[in-house]
Amino acid sequence: MIVTIAIILTLVPALLILWPFVMGLRRDEFEYDEGAPQADLMRRWDAAVAGLTSTELDHSLGNLSDEDYQGLRTRLLMEAADLMREMELSEEEEERMLAALSEEVRGARSRIEGGAETASEGEVAPDEPSVATPERSPGPYP
Repeated sequence: MIVTIAIILTLVPALLILWPFVMGLRRDEFEYDEGAPQADLMRRWDAAVAGLTSTELDHSLGNLSDEDYQGLRTRLLMEAADLMREMELSEEEEERMLAALSEEVRGARSRIEGGAETASEGEVAPDEPSVATPERSPGPYP
């Protein structure tokens, strides 16, 4: 009886210690591939959003002239539209990404201006050009 209790008392902690290692072996370690085309598109999207945010900051600080600001902003918005076309998203996903992009830029603008002016949800600020939803091109991906 004492031997059985001793064996149980040693096996239970051993199983509890080894359980994460056993479950970890079943996990697919290559589930997320950094070199995948989708990961590259997301990195480029994040760079475009960061570029738009920093462009807003530079313009509000006076580091960019109005002409440079409009040129950079247009280029970054076109890049975002091209990326959305390459991602081959559904219309709902495109709208969500555009809304998130607009909200990010609006949030950066409001942080810069001290939160005095914020546009209501779904409203486009007067100096903010809207990005047309890109047309889909038939691609090899479903």
